[in-house]
Amino acid sequence: MWCSYFFPDDQVHLNDFYERSTGATRQYWTAAQLPAPRYLDRPVYALTSAVTFSGGEDVAYTLQAHGRAMTVGEVTRGGAHPTARHAVTEHITVTVPTARTINAVTGTNWQGVGVRPDLATSAERALEVAREDAQRRAA
Repeated sequence: MWCSYFFPDDQVHLNDFYERSTGATRQYWTAAQLPAPRYLDRPVYALTSAVTFSGGEDVAYTLQAHGRAMTVGEVTRGGAHPTARHAVTEHITVTVPTARTINAVTGTNWQGVGVRPDLATSAERALEVAREDAQRRAA
């Protein structure tokens, strides 16, 4: 739903989730109805850091892949696959991927590699760099 605010309608295929146990693939598209106005007439920046993970990475990667946002900051942690935890002993747990995210544009995801920012900088400077870029583009 979050990504839907940055696209004009419900016609944008964002990504798929392939579920290993069932072999089923579920598609995710932008939402037709939103509780607030869409943000279409201005540039979008997604700020990232080395601790951005999972859902935050999904938003940044999806908007970047669709050309709807510039990502600014650090390479993210790289967690794209949903997992299940299995206790082996009282003190050991194994985490096993159960599904795979497949971006509709790239055909892949950010698993293990993270989201690579369009404008690389430290997380501490990401907002400043994004503002500078927006001002430069507006001039």
